[in-house]
Amino acid sequence: MSHSTQDAARTRKYSLFEGAAYNGFFIITQGFLVTGLALQYGASELYIAIIGVLPTLAQVMQLLAPAILQYIKSRRKAMLITSLIARIGFLLIPLTLALGITHESLLLVVLAITALFNSLTGNFWLSLMRDAVPPEKTGRFFGTRSLFASLVAILMTVIYAQILDRLPGRVGFLVVTFVGAGFAVLSVYLLKQHRDLPARVYGTGRFFKEVMANLRFRNFLVFSFVWNLGITMATPFVAYYQLVNLALDYSYLSILSIVAGVASMLLFPLWGRIADEIGHQSVLEFGVLSAAGVMLLWFAVSPTNYTVLLPFDAVLTGVVWSAINLCMFTTIMNLISEVRAEPYFAVLSFFSGIAALLGSVSGGLIAGVLKDVQIVVSGHTIFGVQFLFLGAAVLRSVAWVLLRRVKTQKKKTVTEHFMNVASVFGRRLASRPYEYAAGLIQHERSRRLEKRKELSEKNDGSETDKR
Repeated sequence: MSHSTQDAARTRKYSLFEGAAYNGFFIITQGFLVTGLALQYGASELYIAIIGVLPTLAQVMQLLAPAILQYIKSRRKAMLITSLIARIGFLLIPLTLALGITHESLLLVVLAITALFNSLTGNFWLSLMRDAVPPEKTGRFFGTRSLFASLVAILMTVIYAQILDRLPGRVGFLVVTFVGAGFAVLSVYLLKQHRDLPARVYGTGRFFKEVMANLRFRNFLVFSFVWNLGITMATPFVAYYQLVNLALDYSYLSILSIVAGVASMLLFPLWGRIADEIGHQSVLEFGVLSAAGVMLLWFAVSPTNYTVLLPFDAVLTGVVWSAINLCMFTTIMNLISEVRAEPYFAVLSFFSGIAALLGSVSGGLIAGVLKDVQIVVSGHTIFGVQFLFLGAAVLRSVAWVLLRRVKTQKKKTVTEHFMNVASVFGRRLASRPYEYAAGLIQHERSRRLEKRKELSEKNDGSETDKR
């Protein structure tokens, strides 16, 4: 085994553990946990919207990634420097809570530091992993990595929710963010164990022009822009709707997260194998269209039916987002398999960040206007923020249409794949009773032939005696 092969294997191994450690603190910046944290800092609807999409919004920073890499000359070193700054930013959260310095602007700045430098770290990490993972094993490797990461996310979501319910208010979030800080430090250590690998391909020239000249990737940029609008406009207000309008507690929300997490955990390896077989974009298209359906479901959720719809949504969310989270990245990898990775990630992140800014600001302003609106139709209450969910469903559907214009290797759709599997399975089930019935018929025919033969022999014997 060559030295570079050993380094690639070592990097893949530590990447599995790093993804789990990263989720230990990253989930605090997502969903109902970050919404609850923002409420502790007195955040308004607009601030909640921006804070909720900071990881996506911060991707505009990735335009700096090629310049940083050109200056530092090492993807591993650049990854370690930016990750260290990001984790230091996260460590400021328990510090400000301990000191009682809770203002919405302060939380926004602290989380922005974490998100901005996490985004840069992700660029260097993705570039490094592209050269560490063989192309034919992309789906299975990242499916396994996502499985480990999901397991930790499920476990820590339960623990964090229990802490927040037993220690309500600022004290609970102080404990939660302190534990998260420990995971942040661990993730930096695990990133340090990665090895700097030789890049497979290199390029020169002005990277923005280079990327925009790629027609397939340009189509993907258009899809990504609309998709991120559909995500960031409404997603922050799902948790807001749960905590404020439905008045759900953290323990119940953690149970829903467990259901979604278990579904994702079970499906990541399956999606990886299916994607390697039929095409990663095919699985992504299925996920994007289904995500539009999830938003339509949220438009129907109300205080009278959430006990029925939310568990179903949790399962559906696990199925849909496991497909999206795995195949969004692998589809991009397929698009840029023969080119320099850093410029493409940077330009994609720039467009995603601009879309996140537009989506979060528009969503926050609309939510501020609609937050007190309630419409009762036949005993069913529709809250104002739910109209954001309806708008998001439309945008995600448009994104699905745009994604279908992107041309990567696709053998069949997910629906066709499952129909083929069902057809084969059905034929096997049907063949068994047929084979059994055919056996009985053949047996009966043989029995009758034997009986006729015996009768014939008896008749011949009788004729001989007469003679």
